[in-house]
Amino acid sequence: MGVIYKKELKGYFTGMMGYVFIAFALAVIGIYTVAVNFIQSYPNFEYVLDSIRFLFLLLIPILTMRTMSDEKRQRTDLLLYSSPISTYSIILGKFFAALTVFAVPFAVSCFYPLIIGRYGVVNYKVAYSAIFGFLLMGGACIAIGIFLSSLTESQMVSAVLCFGALLLCYLMPSLSSIMPSSALSSLGGFLVLAVFFGCMINITTKNKILSIALGGLTAAVPAAVYLIDRTALEGTFNTAMNALAVFSKFNNFIYGMFDLAAVIYFITVTLLFVFFTVQAIEKRRWS
Repeated sequence: MGVIYKKELKGYFTGMMGYVFIAFALAVIGIYTVAVNFIQSYPNFEYVLDSIRFLFLLLIPILTMRTMSDEKRQRTDLLLYSSPISTYSIILGKFFAALTVFAVPFAVSCFYPLIIGRYGVVNYKVAYSAIFGFLLMGGACIAIGIFLSSLTESQMVSAVLCFGALLLCYLMPSLSSIMPSSALSSLGGFLVLAVFFGCMINITTKNKILSIALGGLTAAVPAAVYLIDRTALEGTFNTAMNALAVFSKFNNFIYGMFDLAAVIYFITVTLLFVFFTVQAIEKRRWS
């Protein structure tokens, strides 16, 4: 993993992408810090992080779009697959390299609460726990972006897919609030989710029988519940949609609470998509 990590980290800065990302992120954080903490006189650095969440929908796809797709486009992935390095080491090396670049501007921003504290009363525990939560949220988004990058050879397609997926996660609470909570609506939502799940299994494993079986099982469970007791299905899909809202899990950090459930959630999403990426690469490695 160490070899891949160093190679990827060097690639980010050799290709200038790392410098551009860090410069732009620092500019965004700096502008919002001035606007929120100095012009509006709020002593809460966590409000800055709340304001910049949406902008990172654009930055993370740019950061992750080349991680796997560029390897496939240049056929250098064949060298990785033939090396004695495990697939997990390859993916984790790429993930931690991207996470390091993502973390640099936030390491710098750790000084901002100290600067703000010279002009007002700052709750440092809340400020730094919010930075920690934002890093974990960024790690989950990076894992999603790397997985989507592993599905295509085009960096542009990878960036668009990542942006679309993260935008959907960002809008999920709003979509959940406008969706009917009836049992029939929940059933329809779970059926669509079952089709999507089956397609993802097929993409990662190239096994149509397995994808149909798992997708069918995912669809069969809510269908059976609907037939047995419709009231038990009411509002369940809305709850499931809220569970997929990655960005909203950061809210408690903004409100001054260290949310252990959110920490576990971000780590789980990260590990899950790292696993998905490994499975997609393993299929290509042995095909």
